[in-house]
Amino acid sequence: MSLDSLIAFVVLSAASFGAASTGAIFRPGEWYAALRKPSWVPPNWLFAPAWTVMYVLMAVAAFLVWTFGEGPAVLSALAVYAVQLVLNALWSPVFFGRRSLGGGVVVVLALWLAVLSTTLLFLQVNDWAGLLFLPYLAWVTFASALTVTVWRLNRTGD
Repeated sequence: MSLDSLIAFVVLSAASFGAASTGAIFRPGEWYAALRKPSWVPPNWLFAPAWTVMYVLMAVAAFLVWTFGEGPAVLSALAVYAVQLVLNALWSPVFFGRRSLGGGVVVVLALWLAVLSTTLLFLQVNDWAGLLFLPYLAWVTFASALTVTVWRLNRTGD
């Protein structure tokens, strides 16, 4: 691996796990425990390992796009990737930090659109990068359904 590739991998990994850090700072806590949730909500302990896998897949996919992509499609794909990282990083502070269920819905639905867009753009640049984003798209689809359901079950004018 060249020095440029190593630097790119470190930067893309740091960006991915930088987004993850907000989930470590803004935790569910007692407020979330007291909310009404659907019967299909997974246990809290499952979220950290699931998200860890997603952040690793995101970083590897972005690295593949950076390394093997060519032309303006790479910049477009990585720009949308950056947008989805920002939205990903915003969800925990909005939902858990501000305790805004409605805000969490807005962020997660925007995130879902950004992840879908990133997946499609990554597929155009590198097949493996796009395929590596599919589990993340599935997980964000589930997270979106969960966020919307929690909001609906606990709506109080948020």
